[in-house]
Amino acid sequence: MRNNLDIQSIDVLVKMYELSNVKLVANSLDKSSSAISKILSKLKIHFEDPLFVQTKSGFEPTPFMEDNIGYFEHILSNLDAIQHTSFNPQTLKQDIIIYGAPLFLDRFADKLYLEIRKQAPVAKIFIRQWNLEARSRLIAGEDAVLFNAYDETLPQVMMQKTICDISPTFFVRNNHPAHTFQELQAFPLVITGNASQDHFRYPLLQRLNAIGNKVICHGEIENTLAIENLVRSSDIYSVTMGQQFPEGCRAIELPSLSDFNLNLAMIYHRVKQNDPQKKWLFKLSEKIINHQ
Repeated sequence: MRNNLDIQSIDVLVKMYELSNVKLVANSLDKSSSAISKILSKLKIHFEDPLFVQTKSGFEPTPFMEDNIGYFEHILSNLDAIQHTSFNPQTLKQDIIIYGAPLFLDRFADKLYLEIRKQAPVAKIFIRQWNLEARSRLIAGEDAVLFNAYDETLPQVMMQKTICDISPTFFVRNNHPAHTFQELQAFPLVITGNASQDHFRYPLLQRLNAIGNKVICHGEIENTLAIENLVRSSDIYSVTMGQQFPEGCRAIELPSLSDFNLNLAMIYHRVKQNDPQKKWLFKLSEKIINHQ
């Protein structure tokens, strides 16, 4: 069974297990669908097993694949670790791609960029806003990281390493007439809209409403600077994380939500869990974010 089993074939198996779609596997590996189908056909003969069975929702793995997927992933992760044993950020030339939610980018992107540039002066750094297209690329295997609230909707192929707790805070302009959370509910709320972030803000509003409050979102704006200007110039209020509210604004304390916890996490593909570059980036970002 060991004859002619190469790394590319193992990569196809793992990707097929994760994505359940030949076209998505082909796109993630920069190959044609027919090339992926040919590899899978050879593997079926090699292992004497169908490997994947087509259903209405996609290709489902056979018991053989379920029993052995951990071994295939282990082979790829060990190979990745071997490739990076001599990792040194000072000589790193590959692109560093970072995604972040708008609030994260506003608070930490500049500091993170400068520290990465200091430690990895040769690398090219891309810091981009998180969206649904980026989500698909990351799940498909893009070599990038995401800084965002822990997201239970992401598949198990994604690693989510907690950096710190997040404390949601409503904020208003300094001379806003509301001084308590109860008074605040009479005014309009606008949040930083982003299709990839509903798991952060809307559950918070749902939880507040569930304990007897009346918190209604009146609109979304993707640009956080625009929201801050709105808050400073009107009776609109918004939500941010921790005590990182803008100049000219103050916080309104929320009710205690002992059963509602949020964590800021660094998120990346599980196949990169032993990648020294990811470990270095995690330590670097953890230091910056916790310091702030």
